[in-house]
Amino acid sequence: MVLLISYDLNGHERPSSYAAVKNYIEEHATSSIRPLYSQWFVETGYGPDAWVDALCNNNLIDSGDRLFVCEIQRPYQGRLLTDPHWNWLNARI
Repeated sequence: MVLLISYDLNGHERPSSYAAVKNYIEEHATSSIRPLYSQWFVETGYGPDAWVDALCNNNLIDSGDRLFVCEIQRPYQGRLLTDPHWNWLNARI
């Protein structure tokens, strides 16, 4: 399955906080690509609940941060994503 993970680290606007989330996603996803600064397409065998739990329980997302995770399914659409983003997504959905 492919998930969309999107977050806003309120109060943690340091590059190191975003880097920690990035590193976790890259280490735990089967494959991933980042179309926007704090948004990822993630190929994984785990559902949205598992990813929310993992990000929160590993102190990467706290109570003041915004987080949204959902499964991506066809149809989908976007604007101004690069060919590598579209190619990655289209190959997995």
